[in-house]
Amino acid sequence: MNIRKLRHALGLAQHLTFSRASVDVNLSQPALSRSIQSIEAELGVALFDRHPNGVSLTPYGKVFAERARRIVMEATELQRDLALMQDGEFGELSIGLGATPAILLTGPLMDHFLREAPQVRVSIKRGRRDTLLRRLLEEHVDLFIGDIAQLEDHADLQLTRLPRWPSGFFCTPDHPLACRDAVTRDELLQHRLGSIELSPWALSDLCEYFECSLDASISFRSDDFRDVEAAASVGGMVVFGNSAAFRDALRRGTLVELPLDPPFRREARLGLVTLAARTLSPAAMRAKALAESVFADYAATALGAAER
Repeated sequence: MNIRKLRHALGLAQHLTFSRASVDVNLSQPALSRSIQSIEAELGVALFDRHPNGVSLTPYGKVFAERARRIVMEATELQRDLALMQDGEFGELSIGLGATPAILLTGPLMDHFLREAPQVRVSIKRGRRDTLLRRLLEEHVDLFIGDIAQLEDHADLQLTRLPRWPSGFFCTPDHPLACRDAVTRDELLQHRLGSIELSPWALSDLCEYFECSLDASISFRSDDFRDVEAAASVGGMVVFGNSAAFRDALRRGTLVELPLDPPFRREARLGLVTLAARTLSPAAMRAKALAESVFADYAATALGAAER
C-alpha cells in the first residue's frame, strides 16, 4: 500500500460515488475501482459496501479512513518539512561559539534565522575550545566556531579556516599609556593586564612576544569579551583582544588600541569545526556561510584600518 492508494480510498470515502471521487483523484472510474479493490485485497477486508447509487463505508472502512487521513496528513507534512529543510528553513541547529565568535556572530545568527528561517530552532552554546570540541565529538552541537590551533591532525574533524585579523592591546582614552606614540613591552607589563581566557597556543604567542611568562601578569580573565571590556572601562586595565570584539567600544571612543613597539603581529587562528563523517544540514550550511561572510567583512575592515 502506498500514499497514492490511500488518497484514492479517501477520495471515495469523502464523495461516496466513483464518479465524483474519480474526478477528485484524477483517475478514470475503472482505474479508481481497481485501486480500491487492490487495497481491499491487500488488507483482506472490504472497506466499502457497493450500492446502485454509490458506496458506503463498512466498519472496517470507517477505521481505515480515520487512520488513513492521519497518515496522508503526516506524509504531506513530512514532504513539506523536508522541502523546507532543503532550503535551510526548517529543523534544528545547535552551534558552539568561542569568545570572539560569540561577540561577532550571535547577533547576526539570531537576526538571520529570525528573518529568513523562523522555523529553524537555533541553540547557541558558548564555551572554551576544549569544551566545544567535546560537545561536537559527543554530537551535542552540529558545529562550533573557535580556536582551531593544533586541530589539524584530528582525522575525525573537518576544519574550515576563517579570515583573520591581528590582535592587540586596548585601554581607555584616559589611561596613562593612551597618549603614547608607541608602547614597549616593558611598559605594558608595568600595568595590570586583562584578557579573554586564552588557549595554551594563544598564551604561547603572547609569551613569545613578551619573551617571558605572563601567568602572573594577567590579573583578570573571562570567557566573555564583555567582561574584558568592563575590566578596561571600569577597572582601568590594559586588555588583550582584537578590534572586532571591541568594535562598539572603539566606535564610541571608550576604548583605544595601543600602538606597540615592536608591533604585535599574532592573529587568532579561528575556524569552523565539524565532524568529518557528517553531512551538514542546510541550516548548518546557512550558519557556515554567514560566519564566513561576517569574518570576511571584519578582516577587510581591519586590513583597511591597518593600511591607513
